[in-house]
Amino acid sequence: MKKYAIIAIMLTAGALGFRLLLALRFPNDQPDDGRVYANIARNIIQHGSYSVEIEEPFIPTYIRVPGYPMFLAGVYRVFGIDNNRAVRVIQAGLDTVTCWVIALLALAWVPADWEPDRRRRVLLIALGLAASCPFGAIYVATILTETWAMLLVTSCVLVSSLALKSQSRVGGSMLWVGAGLLGGAATLVRPDSGFFVAAIGSTAALVGLVGAVRAWKRATRRLVPRILGTSVARGVMFSIGFALALAPWTIRNARLFGIFEPIAPASAAMPQDFIPRGYVDWLRTWVDEERYTDAFEYGLDLRRIHIEKAPAYAFDSAEERDRVAALLDQYNNNIANVPLPAPAPPAAPPSEQPESKNTATPGEPGATEDEPASDDEADSTDEEEPSDEEEPPEEPDEEPSVDEEANVRMTPELDAAFGEIARERIARHPVRCYIVVPLRRIISLWFDTHSQYYPFQGWLFPVSGMDPDIHQPYWLSLFCLLTWGYTLLAAVGACLLWKGGGSRAWVLLLVLLIVPRLLFLSSLENPEPRYTVEFFILILAAASLALSRLSPKRFWKRKSAE
Repeated sequence: MKKYAIIAIMLTAGALGFRLLLALRFPNDQPDDGRVYANIARNIIQHGSYSVEIEEPFIPTYIRVPGYPMFLAGVYRVFGIDNNRAVRVIQAGLDTVTCWVIALLALAWVPADWEPDRRRRVLLIALGLAASCPFGAIYVATILTETWAMLLVTSCVLVSSLALKSQSRVGGSMLWVGAGLLGGAATLVRPDSGFFVAAIGSTAALVGLVGAVRAWKRATRRLVPRILGTSVARGVMFSIGFALALAPWTIRNARLFGIFEPIAPASAAMPQDFIPRGYVDWLRTWVDEERYTDAFEYGLDLRRIHIEKAPAYAFDSAEERDRVAALLDQYNNNIANVPLPAPAPPAAPPSEQPESKNTATPGEPGATEDEPASDDEADSTDEEEPSDEEEPPEEPDEEPSVDEEANVRMTPELDAAFGEIARERIARHPVRCYIVVPLRRIISLWFDTHSQYYPFQGWLFPVSGMDPDIHQPYWLSLFCLLTWGYTLLAAVGACLLWKGGGSRAWVLLLVLLIVPRLLFLSSLENPEPRYTVEFFILILAAASLALSRLSPKRFWKRKSAE
C-alpha cells in the first residue's frame, strides 16, 4: 500500500510541475474569447456591470455565460487587474485536481469482480495518463474556459457514476443533486456542457428502463414500479440540482432583458446585433477544418477576407467562384456604403502562413489579429501619404503588413447573396452538405493533432507544409500518435467493460457523453478541435482499464502483507 501511495504522490507532483511549466513558460493571452472574458471581468470590478463594452455606457449583456468571467473577476480582485499570471497558476492547480478526478472516475468504472491490486493499478494508470496528457494541460496557459470545463464535467460524470452505483436512497439522492449542481456549473462555464448533462440523464433513464424490463422478464413484476420510481426520483433530484445552478443567471436575464435565457444564445449576439446567417450557411457547406475559420469567419467585419485562402472544393464551378469573389470584393471595400476605386488585382496570393497576433486592448474595435494587407491597401496608403523617400519593394514571398483601417462590412444584402449561394449548393449536393462535410468535420475534430497553443501548433497535412525550424515534423507526428493511441486504448477499455456485463452502463454513458455533442459540433461552421478536449479526459479513464490488463504482474505484485 505504501508503494502505491508513493507512486501517486510522484505522479501528482509531476502533473503539477508539467502544468506550471506550461503556464509560466508558454503563456498565451491572444485568443479572442479570452479577451472578451477578461473585459467582462474588468467591467465587473471597475464598473459593477456584466458588460463587454470598453467605454460608457457599460450596457449589460448575456452573450457569455458567467462562470469563467466571474472566476477571472475573483482572481483580478485578489491579485490585481489583468494579472493573468495568477490565473494561469491557479488553473495549473485546478487541472492537477482534474487528473485525480479522472483517476477516481476510472476506479468507479472498474468492474466489481476485479481484484484489489488491479483496481489500484487502474487508479495509478489513469492518474499517470491524465498527468502526462498534453491535450488538456496546455489550456492552463490560456485565458479560456477549458480548464474549468474539464474539471466540472469530469466531476459531474464521477459523481453521477457513484450515484448510479449507490444502493442508499438518501445517499444516492444527495449524489444526484450534487451531480446536477456540477452539471449546471459546467454549463455556466461552457454552454454546450449541457450535452453532457443530457447524456447523464439519458443514461440514468435507460438504466432504469433496462432494469424494469429485466424484472418483468424474470417474473418479478412486483419490482417494476419500484425500479421505475427510483429512476424517476433520480431524474428529479438531478434536474433539481441542475436548475438550482442555473437559476441565478436565468433570473438575472429575465429581470434585465425580459427573456428566458438560462445559458447564452447560440449566436453569441444580442437581439439588436446583425447576425450574418446567410454567410454562415455558406461556410457550413464547405468548411471542414479549423484552418479556414480564422480566415473566413473570426475576422468578419474586422479585416479583409481573401478568396485565395479557400480550397477548390468551396466552389462547385468557376462561375460560382466568380460570384463569391465579387461579393467578397464588395465586403472588402464596403462598396455599398463608401464607394472606393476598383482594387488592383493582387500581384500574388496572400501567404498561407499562420497570422501573428497583435497586442491591442481587448474588445477595442481595432484589436484584431494581424492580417496581411492586400495590394490595393498598400497602393491607397502610398497615395494618401506620399513620401520623398521611395519605399523598398516588398519581397514577393513575404507577408504584407497589416492594414489597421480596413474598410470592411458584411451588409444584409451581401449576407442574403451568400445565403442564396448556400441554398444552391445544398440543393445540388444535399448529401455532401448534410453528411459528407459534417463527417469530415468529425474526423478533423477528433484526429487533429490537438497542438493548439503550443509553440509548434499546426497541421500534419500537407506534410510539406510543416516547419522544421520549430520541429513540427516531430511534435505533430507525436501528437497524432497520441490521439490514435488514446482512442484505440479507450476502445479496448470499453470492450472490457462490455464483457464485464455489470459494467455495460459505463459504456453506454461514455457513448452518450461523446456522440451527441460530437454530432452537434460537426454541424457548426467553426470546427475547432479545442472543443473536443473534454472528450479526451473521459477517453483516458477508459484507456486506463485497457492498460491495467497489460501491466506486468510481477511489477505490481505486493512484496509483503499490508
